[in-house]
Amino acid sequence: MTTVSSVKDVKDSRISVQVAVVSMLLVPVAGVSCLLFPSLAEEALPWYLGVPMVVSAIGSIVAVARERDADAGRESLGSAIVLCVLGLVIIVHGANSTVFIGIVWGLLGLQKAARTFDGIFSDIRHKRPFAVALAFCVLQFVLSVLLILNPFANIEHHLIVLGIELILYPFKLHREHGKLKVEAEA
Repeated sequence: MTTVSSVKDVKDSRISVQVAVVSMLLVPVAGVSCLLFPSLAEEALPWYLGVPMVVSAIGSIVAVARERDADAGRESLGSAIVLCVLGLVIIVHGANSTVFIGIVWGLLGLQKAARTFDGIFSDIRHKRPFAVALAFCVLQFVLSVLLILNPFANIEHHLIVLGIELILYPFKLHREHGKLKVEAEA
């Protein structure tokens, strides 16, 4: 996964990284539409979520391929391939994929929460502040579990929870030199 912490980082990076980051930053727009227009989002979600997933993943794959370093994309290349395949499945299934999207996004959120928990445990071991990152991580964890549990019960409730998760998903909180930083991941 490609990570940037400022607009300057995006501007200074290769076009493939720019495409990956900007595409993934469209995901929160899909989240906002799930919150504001859940009935419309149910029909359009496969397009305005699946397409940015595929484009972002392809941008990340190209960025890793250009590195020409075997270790550069060890973790991010696999994540990008999975994201691309999931995006394609969402597009192909169309409007019938809303429940699938919620479950998959819940699983992606759980995976991201697991990586964040690892960072928090490191902060605890090194006696660094961790409360804000922990709160953000727990929120993402709870939303992810809610997406996986009984997605067939109430689709509008499901879309609202999915919307919140989509808004949070591209962002990562961490500490660097004692300062809390927000980064975007693609």
